[in-house]
Amino acid sequence: MSKTHTNPFTQKQMDHLRVNHYVKSISHSTIRFTDEFKKYFYEKYKKGVSARQIFLECGIDPDILGESRIEGFRYTLKKYAERGEGFSDKRRNNHFSSIKTDKNDIEVRIKQLEHELAYTRQEVEFLKKLQMADMEARRLWESKHLPK
Repeated sequence: MSKTHTNPFTQKQMDHLRVNHYVKSISHSTIRFTDEFKKYFYEKYKKGVSARQIFLECGIDPDILGESRIEGFRYTLKKYAERGEGFSDKRRNNHFSSIKTDKNDIEVRIKQLEHELAYTRQEVEFLKKLQMADMEARRLWESKHLPK
């Protein structure tokens, strides 16, 4: 599943899903499952078990995933099964090919937050300057237009 969804995962949802041994990797917009899970899912699905039920049995809350991701996963899995090469992702340039460790995820998050903090500080400085310019303009206007 590589589509970006309109309902990104929250950090809490990502942390919850990340500990499940069937989750290979997760970001705010995508989730990758292990080949083991894909095989298990497909076998159960062929026997008539609903996708939601399979996710629940495996400790994955289908409400966190959402219907769009579930349907996309089911569709992709069906395509993988039809090709006869197994359930591994064979695409080139698969940016999830190396599993990110928790340490790397934390380092990436720290860099994101540091960037956000620096940007916020710049915004605050800009707003201070804007407020000072506004105050200066008011004083100048008042000195010219208000009676003394």
